[in-house]
Amino acid sequence: MTDFVNCYENVTRAEAYAKLEFANTYHLAFRDLPEIFRTHVHGTAALDFGCGTGRSTRFLYQLGFEVVGVDISTEMIAQARAIDPQGDYRLIPDDDMSALPRAGFSLIQSAFTFDNIPGEIKVSLFLGLRELLKPDGILVNIVSAPEIYVNEWASFSTKDFPENHNAKPGDPVKIITLDFEDRSPAVDILLL
Repeated sequence: MTDFVNCYENVTRAEAYAKLEFANTYHLAFRDLPEIFRTHVHGTAALDFGCGTGRSTRFLYQLGFEVVGVDISTEMIAQARAIDPQGDYRLIPDDDMSALPRAGFSLIQSAFTFDNIPGEIKVSLFLGLRELLKPDGILVNIVSAPEIYVNEWASFSTKDFPENHNAKPGDPVKIITLDFEDRSPAVDILLL
């Protein structure tokens, strides 16, 4: 089993992440979502799973969703609440989603949350998330393609981690986000 490393449980990282906007690579990841949601989501109850500092939660709110943002990082939730005191941001311990309503959400969005979670844990989390969806609800999971860990991008760098080129599915890989000042690497798990 691959160890889970949550680099986001860090005050410095959370403060830097709170300044992240929808520029560069992030713009590309989110630009088509409003149309996808208009076409496929029937209802307004939404869950932002792995909300971090609330950027994607506020994105959903601006699209008209009644949204709950959840994360396992105390530091990230604190930043989300500071930025958006009226938002509904909740800390969930590990994979315990028992405080959330079963079959209560028309949309569950997860933006890059699963990039640094090992495969064994992903399965359990997806099963838990399925229980939270309404019968006609949808889950949108935004993840990084394996190519992100071996190329340079507008928002990400991997040039300092040549070992990424030899990584196999399930192996840890490192990446640096260039869109905020904290240059400590995130440790992700290469997509299985």
